[in-house]
Amino acid sequence: INIFVSKYLYNLNNQIFVEQSSNNKHLNTINIRHVANSIRTHGIGIMNTTVNFTYQFLRKEFLIFSQFMFDEHIKSRLMKDFRFFRENKVQLDQKYSYERADKFNKGIRKLGLAADGKSYLDQFRMLISHIGW
Repeated sequence: INIFVSKYLYNLNNQIFVEQSSNNKHLNTINIRHVANSIRTHGIGIMNTTVNFTYQFLRKEFLIFSQFMFDEHIKSRLMKDFRFFRENKVQLDQKYSYERADKFNKGIRKLGLAADGKSYLDQFRMLISHIGW
């Protein structure tokens, strides 16, 4: 599961797993139909183990997600933008401006970078992609 999640992202709207990157010209995809056909062909013998392992994996991912959302630096920046948006939603036509998003991104980047050079927001985007939202 860990290897699969690191290589594939889930598109919830299309119900499809898409390879994150490839050395080829094409990306591999795994449709829900492919998974269903595999289960039909090979049986449900490993389903209990797979469901348990996936549950444990998602539990860890959601723990990281909640820690990120409740981090004081992140939470204060989100609340600041939320208040601004709520107070100015009529003037903004209920649209979050690019300039405001860019300012938020730069503010998060000031908090520091991870060892791989990614900001906390970049890591959060990857976490969301792994969970499949």
